Amino acid sequence: MIVGWCTVLSIILWGLVVDRGIVAWLNRRCDQPLRDGTDFLFSGILPSLAIAGGAATILGAFHGLRWEILLPIVAVSMIWRRRDLVTVLRDVGSLFRKIAAERKNGNPFPVLAALTCIVLCYVWSVLALFPSSIADVWVFHIPLANSIIEHAGFVSPQIDHPFYGNIPLFFNVLFALVMMVSGHWTGAAVVNIAIFFGFLFLLSSCASRWRACGFFLVAALILSIPFFRGSVGEPMTDLARSCFSVAAVLFLWRYLETRRPAELFHCALVLGGAVGGKYTELQMVGLIGLALMPTLFKGRVSLPLFVSCLCAFLAVAGYWYAKNLIVLGNPIYPFMFGHPGLTDAWMADYMLELGRAFDPANRHFVTNLATLQGWRDFLHILYDWFLARKPNAFVALALILAGLAVAFRRIAFLAAIVVAMLVIWYTVMFNHIRWATPAYLLFFSTGFIGASLVRERLDQWLDRQVLPRITPLKKIVSSPVCMVASPVIISVLAGGLWICHWYRVGGSDIDPVKAKELDVALGMISVDKYMESHREAYFMYRYIADHDLRAVFQPFDTANTLLSTVYNGGRDGGWQLPRYVLPAPGSDIGAFIRDNHIGYFITTPDVGSAFLAERLGEDKMVMAKTVISHMLPRSSLVLTDRFGWKLYRFDADQAP
Repeated sequence: MIVGWCTVLSIILWGLVVDRGIVAWLNRRCDQPLRDGTDFLFSGILPSLAIAGGAATILGAFHGLRWEILLPIVAVSMIWRRRDLVTVLRDVGSLFRKIAAERKNGNPFPVLAALTCIVLCYVWSVLALFPSSIADVWVFHIPLANSIIEHAGFVSPQIDHPFYGNIPLFFNVLFALVMMVSGHWTGAAVVNIAIFFGFLFLLSSCASRWRACGFFLVAALILSIPFFRGSVGEPMTDLARSCFSVAAVLFLWRYLETRRPAELFHCALVLGGAVGGKYTELQMVGLIGLALMPTLFKGRVSLPLFVSCLCAFLAVAGYWYAKNLIVLGNPIYPFMFGHPGLTDAWMADYMLELGRAFDPANRHFVTNLATLQGWRDFLHILYDWFLARKPNAFVALALILAGLAVAFRRIAFLAAIVVAMLVIWYTVMFNHIRWATPAYLLFFSTGFIGASLVRERLDQWLDRQVLPRITPLKKIVSSPVCMVASPVIISVLAGGLWICHWYRVGGSDIDPVKAKELDVALGMISVDKYMESHREAYFMYRYIADHDLRAVFQPFDTANTLLSTVYNGGRDGGWQLPRYVLPAPGSDIGAFIRDNHIGYFITTPDVGSAFLAERLGEDKMVMAKTVISHMLPRSSLVLTDRFGWKLYRFDADQAP
């Protein structure tokens, strides 16, 4: 994990150095080219990752993603841009000096914000050690990154699947850059954590003053939602592409506020990253284009700036679409223009899955907004999925309305994009709430912008009424005694809380079932013990590997062989049959069991659920249950885990 973080920080540093030179050149005619060094650092993380990903994409296109090529390029570019490197390092030093100076002046918020970031980084890094239970991570994302490393670039298809082997892979390229060094899938998790931090820093830097306080408001609005918080360390691309997509809108807002050309250039960079990560973000190209249209018509965007932004966008995102156009004849393969390599039946099933709700319980909602019922269902979904039982969502909504009241023109297009994205999601992609992640993230971001605009309106009142009253308190906080005592008090309190929590949860005899994720972060219980008690299949699949049981028949887990390998440190002993290995209809079940040497089988509590039947297929579920029914009379129970999963031993020699 430490190696992964060092690699990610090195990538960000290189991207910041390159970006610094670009920003200075683009803003050379501005009265204030940069707001300050801190703003550049906070707002430059995502563009720097986009630059690094774009450069890696170009190298990967020529199979040049090798260390013997990467290191000389990085070294030469750092020497060439050594002045920008020195400037960036000075900005980093200046940031820490400002934090210390604010602490001496009696402002504790920058120090608290820095400590909060360190704590969050540590906690998310620990939680990233939990192997993901999402099958897509092990079927697609990690294999795609490993394939890029193995081939030192790109092939077609990247993995053995015509669709998933030819999708845009911008974020998988970033995963591969870190995994080349760390050699472990947690490198991909570190990339996602860094991207999320970069987004939080960008959003907090949009405040005109009090950026540290803004960070806490950002944290209160966004991090209190498990929907975002739980996805930070997952080696998936949904949250990452959402951060890039929403960041593009924020950079556009910053450009309209400041008219600095570099903001529009950054918008193009991160938008390229979002579009290069998933087809769905093509919607953002249209929405940002519509929002920028009045400025373009008025001639406020010069032709050189427009060309520069277009080149930046294409450099990051263009390869994937050009490759698919050349190789497959369809830039957005396999949609709209043809799907060579995929049957019409497969595409029909896939389009049906994309166009309807993932959960059968939600398929009664009408998504046609040309009808009154469609609007009723749409408003119901907005309230029930995005607002109900979420107080901070109502706070964000109130802040958006307040922002519209005090500065309508400055925030109206943000609110309009939120509404447009929600409408597009509901009418086109109402499959799962995760497809609405960019819209939901932009909703909270717009709430923060609204709070910033309201605070700007109250600046004079705050300076006149509030700041003079807290001056005596600031003097006390900045006194030498307080500066020495406060860290000691905080350390004692933190240690006391840790000890109290240790004894409260049972100390060394902590019950794994009652343990929380925080207990793992605090070092009170190991990752393995926590996983055994909180993750379905983990304990059972570890037990199967430890006792070398084979062959195990487990048809009710879509990722049984993948998770069996992941949960056992990458070992693949062939313990389990792939879940799709089933007897043909009408064949001899006894012969099937003998031919596959089945000695054990697993049943789960949800074998009768309609959801599982749909995911696995009705006919396959019937056949799997038939095999289980055939073996059950001659079987004995080996163990049952706390989730109700049961492992049976099948005795073929026992009389039926």
